[in-house]
Amino acid sequence: MKKYLFPLLLWALLGLAAWFCRAGLTAERVSAWTTRQSWLAALALLGLYALKGLTAALPSTALAAAAGLVLPFPLALGTNLCGTAAAQAGPYLIGRRKQGALEALAVRHPRLEALEAGPAKGREVFLLRLAGVLPTELVSLWLGAAGTSRRAYFAGGLLGSFPRVLSATVLGAALWDLGGTRFWASCVFGWALTGAALAVWGRAWAAR
Repeated sequence: MKKYLFPLLLWALLGLAAWFCRAGLTAERVSAWTTRQSWLAALALLGLYALKGLTAALPSTALAAAAGLVLPFPLALGTNLCGTAAAQAGPYLIGRRKQGALEALAVRHPRLEALEAGPAKGREVFLLRLAGVLPTELVSLWLGAAGTSRRAYFAGGLLGSFPRVLSATVLGAALWDLGGTRFWASCVFGWALTGAALAVWGRAWAAR
């Protein structure tokens, strides 16, 4: 029960915050936001991204879509990329302090057994992030504990995450026109990206 207490509490607090702010979260109100209000919203989202790096209770796609929904597109995309880097940094740095503990991680999270035990190269990190078949936090923790270099981790991770971040940002911006052309185009792009990434990652894993 304790395992689910924090996620439930977090979502309850976010739900209450959204309820009390509901009057200001309309298309007309959001479009009239000042620059200061937009930057404050961006900082709040970055805080949630940092928290997301420590818990799976906050889906990164939901955060990216939220940014696209309430922020101008350039600011939303920049916020999401910075937030993605922050979310990936936390568990990676924790893993770096636990190098050599891969067996214990694999016991606690059997899905991680599909990953290699040694340091990953930039291309491997890129494919893992692009495929998105495993939770971000677990992958980050594993790669840190495996001794993956910072350069390979952050460069490969951000490049691999970019298509999904872009797709989710566009999807969020299209939510004001739910069911419109841009909304469905972003959905189809996301689905196609997931299918292609899974195929590439599967071939790379099978060839090991």
